[in-house]
Amino acid sequence: MLKYVIPIAATVAFAAFAAQSRSEAVIDETPVDGRLAWHLSHEGETAKLAYGVAHSDQIVIMLTCAPGDAQAQAFGVVTPAGVAVEEGPTPVDPLTGLAMADVAVDMNSGTMASLRDGAGMPVVGEAGPADLPVTQGDKAVIDDFFARCGATRG
Repeated sequence: MLKYVIPIAATVAFAAFAAQSRSEAVIDETPVDGRLAWHLSHEGETAKLAYGVAHSDQIVIMLTCAPGDAQAQAFGVVTPAGVAVEEGPTPVDPLTGLAMADVAVDMNSGTMASLRDGAGMPVVGEAGPADLPVTQGDKAVIDDFFARCGATRG
């Protein structure tokens, strides 16, 4: 599992040093040490939960939802496990050269339940399946995301 996450993490971390940018969104979780972690931001009522480097566009995956949404939109270089990906042209991240996915994922799916319960998020990328970890420090940010989206435990 780590043999898939480490290359993605290394690519994202390297790209983060090359192209730092700031978001105009409100950032709730703001560590600036350059490590990969879960970070929450908001644009109006939309909650955005990203796994990547804080205060940068260097993300592995971003989940977005609004209150009451039955599905979150997932965008990144990995796809939540168990989510069907449409066939056709796939955009490529210009910084990493990796294929980008943009899919809907059911808020009460097994993948989202795993994330919500702190067990990590199972994903699939070009290198195969992996698990994005959840640390104790990440748990409050993830809980806030699910609370803002109005998702219930399945």
